[in-house]
Amino acid sequence: MDNGLECNIKAVWEDFKVLTAKEMDMAVKSALRRGAAQIKKETVSNAKAGIKTHNNPHWYNGQRIEYNDDITDAVRVGKIEDNYDSDELSIKVHVMGTRNTNSGTYRFRFLEKGTKNRKAKTYKGRPLKKERNLGSIAPRRWFASANNSVNLDNIYLEAIERAINNINNGKR
Repeated sequence: MDNGLECNIKAVWEDFKVLTAKEMDMAVKSALRRGAAQIKKETVSNAKAGIKTHNNPHWYNGQRIEYNDDITDAVRVGKIEDNYDSDELSIKVHVMGTRNTNSGTYRFRFLEKGTKNRKAKTYKGRPLKKERNLGSIAPRRWFASANNSVNLDNIYLEAIERAINNINNGKR
């Protein structure tokens, strides 16, 4: 007796495997993005707590400089990169800022990593008899502390578990 239902189980299984692999790949990428966003958020909050004033005026050669962004915009998240040789995914989070014109984000890297002790040898183009000590900037390590405080394993596991539950419940 023909009941009107015909199915090629092999083709259905292959489609399901591909669909599930695609969804799991999307879940892993989503987990990476979520972890990177959490590191960025923690770094920015550490920096805002450590910087006294965010929009204080900056002067160079007697002129006031207006930047078109905030210093905390230096914390950047890159794109997900695939390493096809070893099947690894990675995403870059850094505090190096941008090199755009009128961007003040370059200052963040000096606050993060610190500077060595500097000395002025000239003043208004004239050599000094004795070098003047300009001092150094102590490293603040906001990014490093954010990296240590964020538990990426839990973020990854939650995102992947959510994707598995969505696949099992048929929510695609």
